[in-house]
Amino acid sequence: MKEEGMRCPNGHGKIMIKKVRKRVTFRGINIIVPIEQYVCGVCGVEASTINQAADIQKAISDAYRKAVNLLTGKEIVEKRKKLNLTQEGLAKRMNVGIASIKRWEGGTIQSKSMDHALRIALGGQSVGDSCTGNRSFSIPRIKLVLK
Repeated sequence: MKEEGMRCPNGHGKIMIKKVRKRVTFRGINIIVPIEQYVCGVCGVEASTINQAADIQKAISDAYRKAVNLLTGKEIVEKRKKLNLTQEGLAKRMNVGIASIKRWEGGTIQSKSMDHALRIALGGQSVGDSCTGNRSFSIPRIKLVLK
């Protein structure tokens, strides 16, 4: 534990930063997450800064993704850079918006189907319409749908 400038809300003076591994249930999955937060040595109250809370959320997201076999944000970034792709380049290869890539790299959990598409794109291939659900424009198909 290292001393910092936060004080216990229960009046016990300065509280210390403590690094622990916590068991958390997220989306029905039990995961163990490394957490760094302030803990009062007297009453045990836990507190976090905004940055610590953001780090905890990202750690939970990545631990969950590992547990259900989805690529983590760090893995997406590493594989993308290994292919010398920008976020925009990966988005084009996947036929999705760049905002999706930014969210997934930043901690938002992708769906299993988008994880599959990510793995294809990060494997060096372009993702076809079979993954995205897009189809080419077809007048006969439109007529069929309208019937």
